[in-house]
Amino acid sequence: MPLEPEALSFLERWGFSPLKLTPLRPQGSQRCFYRVHASQGETAVFIGPQPGPQGLKEARSYYLLGRFFRSQGLPVPEIWAYDESQGYLLVEDLGDLTLVQHPEARRFYPLVLKILAKMQALAPLLPQKALLETVYYDFDLIWEKEVLYFEAWYLRRYRVRGFSPAQKELWRNWVEESVGLFTDWVVLHRDFQSQNILIKDSWPYIIDFQAARLGPPSYDLASLLWDPYQEDLPVEDFLEQYLFLTGRNREEFKLEWRRTSVFRLLQALGAYVKLSLQGKSWFARYIPRAERRLHRLLPPALRETVF
Repeated sequence: MPLEPEALSFLERWGFSPLKLTPLRPQGSQRCFYRVHASQGETAVFIGPQPGPQGLKEARSYYLLGRFFRSQGLPVPEIWAYDESQGYLLVEDLGDLTLVQHPEARRFYPLVLKILAKMQALAPLLPQKALLETVYYDFDLIWEKEVLYFEAWYLRRYRVRGFSPAQKELWRNWVEESVGLFTDWVVLHRDFQSQNILIKDSWPYIIDFQAARLGPPSYDLASLLWDPYQEDLPVEDFLEQYLFLTGRNREEFKLEWRRTSVFRLLQALGAYVKLSLQGKSWFARYIPRAERRLHRLLPPALRETVF
């Protein structure tokens, strides 16, 4: 899709003229991404917003949170330019190599866990006015964005059925019980998985952080270790490494982890079905792996409502 004149003017104002643009595949996002080539050989990445007011809000959160995270020493792309009225962003080009694509991906996980722990510890400093949606990953968000989202897309569109009223009540009670098991409130990325970690010069960088908020510490860890883009990881080994890094109570954390792992896989399955039906067919290949992991993690009563 060609860029609008306003976007071309934005890039020219920042020295990218004459322009050479290479479109980048946006994965699950409705934003547009281009690699911008300068005449001197330098490159940057242009991010155009999704249509509508939500796109402008998302761009603002990306800008404010990106500046905050970088100021705190987190490895995120440097933001070179931002146009608030149009939602345009020009950011550092970190390349195309994601964690899942790296031939030695597993050797990066200990370092990624350290980055995760550092990000989580920033909760007292998180600029809440920069957040895109709600501040907390709470019952309402889980119910709407995980459980009902899963029902609407995976169950109704993929399995062609929904929850019965009794099954929905069972899920509601389980979610309420789960929130009561949350051990802490930390900075939550919300999509902390291998497609959102780029490797440049043998160092991992975190992207797609614009939906960050406060939430339970196990959620991003579940996103990383149950990531359906990845073949089976040594989950227990990495879980122990995380517990050693953070000093969290093992038994309490594992109770929370079991619940948030389910929530994360509900979200992933809903997203894979939705995106594949919207024309991004490559997401369908990850559905079976996510199904197997969800089947394994669900308690028997809830498993019967899905499988």
